[in-house]
Amino acid sequence: MNAQLAPERSTAPTERPSVIGLWRSVLPSAREIASARRRLHLKSIAIAVVLGASYWMLVLSGWAVPIRLAGALGVVVSAVAVGTGIMHDANHGSFSRRRWLNRALACTSDALGASSWLWRYQHNNLHHGNTNVVGFDADIALAPFARLAPTQPWKRWYRAQHIYIWPLYGFLSLKNLLVSDVVALATGRIDQRPLRRPVTPLVVARVVAGKLVHVAWAIVIPLAFNPWWGVLAFYLACSWLVGFVLAMTFQLAHCVDGAEFPDPASPRRQDDFATHQLRTTCNIASPMPVAGACFRWLVGGLDHQIEHHLAPRLPHPAYPALARRFRALCQLHGIDYHVHPGVWSAVCAHGRWLRKMARPPVPLAAPHATG
Repeated sequence: MNAQLAPERSTAPTERPSVIGLWRSVLPSAREIASARRRLHLKSIAIAVVLGASYWMLVLSGWAVPIRLAGALGVVVSAVAVGTGIMHDANHGSFSRRRWLNRALACTSDALGASSWLWRYQHNNLHHGNTNVVGFDADIALAPFARLAPTQPWKRWYRAQHIYIWPLYGFLSLKNLLVSDVVALATGRIDQRPLRRPVTPLVVARVVAGKLVHVAWAIVIPLAFNPWWGVLAFYLACSWLVGFVLAMTFQLAHCVDGAEFPDPASPRRQDDFATHQLRTTCNIASPMPVAGACFRWLVGGLDHQIEHHLAPRLPHPAYPALARRFRALCQLHGIDYHVHPGVWSAVCAHGRWLRKMARPPVPLAAPHATG
């Protein structure tokens, strides 16, 4: 679909209720949350089984190349699912009611190559608290490679960003492993924001240890059973695919032509928080039953980014039912609720936004002098 993303509207009553009031009226019950958490735990077991079996097929089996390719695909799918369905929930404290279990499973981020300690600050605090706000939300800071917001500086090479940025998205995993975390520790900052806690030797040791765990299972162990060139080829290919899927999952929710990029001075706390999230975030519909179920399983509820941003401490299987209730209320009261009709529509919306941001900004006309 190439139709521009548009918010859903309907005739609004004279007195429009507050967004936060509508949101609170649809929150799930304790029973719904417990059911969602049980489903999340069962899903996590399935992810672990798929990952273990796929890793054995790829690294240890010694079987023919087609079987190993199937194993590589399984590793990619399960690694993405670990990131979206286990690590993400755990870092938000929504995987379990037990804090120690959340923190333990949050370390799956380290095993994937990205520091969970830094990720919690960048994602939970900067991104969630300041979605699409330049200077705060590091997720939209892709300079010098791309321009994602109207107030970001424009460079001549951005003219082609809607063409060259797609393959660069795949290097997200390697960037986190080798560059982003190292720069953050060295400078004490994530993009323009200083870290809230000091970078102590213990913090550095934890970050380095996590990266060594990633290198051990992804490179060292495979080298013991396979030729180096095969390990290198499969690692780069799998890493690129995982990075691309994870990058696209987040970009399609915020960097599209239906989302807004508010001024840093705009209110986004307390009652204004819900309105801010509706302005800056887009969901992705998945109308086809089988394909939609597979997509939702893979992205771990992040097709319902609006609900996730409003209630990050809910287990993600609770989001679909919650989204249906909240979307219906927003439509009833004439409140904008952005949703892509499907995945391809979301990709097209991101492409249009990249192309729009690739154009040089039009300078404001100077006011005429008066005599």
